[in-house]
Amino acid sequence: MLTILNKKVTVTPLGLDMDPDLTFEEWSGLAADIGSTLKSMAFVIGDWLVFGEEKFAPQPDLPGINLEINPRRIRVSCERYEATQAATGFDPATLKNYAYVSRRVPVSLRNDLLSWEHHKVVAKLNPAKQESWLNTAASGDSGKRISVRRLRESITSGRVLTNEELTAAPAEQGVTNHIPSINRLCGWWKFIGGDEWIKSRSTDQLAALLRDFEPLVTILNQLRTTIQNRQ
Repeated sequence: MLTILNKKVTVTPLGLDMDPDLTFEEWSGLAADIGSTLKSMAFVIGDWLVFGEEKFAPQPDLPGINLEINPRRIRVSCERYEATQAATGFDPATLKNYAYVSRRVPVSLRNDLLSWEHHKVVAKLNPAKQESWLNTAASGDSGKRISVRRLRESITSGRVLTNEELTAAPAEQGVTNHIPSINRLCGWWKFIGGDEWIKSRSTDQLAALLRDFEPLVTILNQLRTTIQNRQ
């Protein structure tokens, strides 16, 4: 975890406060700590949430069960528990994801060579398959771990896919959509005022804009010509 280094580096809510006298060796030594902190943070929060859910989270009383025979029953209110969750600063959906992975993938099966995203991919599997796929992902090809995407698609296929198999064939690759560009252009035209904008501009300005739009005119003419030839 990230620590204070010779009182020259302090972690604040807004980032790192670093002393100007920090040496290169001290600065570079923080890299491993920062990487380790980021890598474990999702699991740290997830494990914290799961512990709270199991011990403190509000739950309805079950029929026939009372506090005397069930002393481990809930001891905090729903409001207090939710306020504690909110104190992390993360949105509820993110917290749910962290808790889900921590609950589904126990510490004994986690692999420190892999990212949290790798573990999220296998969370839906049973423990035996989780361990098998995590070991496969960690060893990968020639000892190099496989990517999250490759792991996900390999699990779907039921076998380890090669990198070549992850690349879609040319016919299957998506075509760039023109709609967003047209929408942006129409939005720009509406923003500047359209017809009213034209009335306030000089002839030279309008001629320059017309030249800028010539590529669009060419595209429209090509479309019209092609359609007419097919009729």
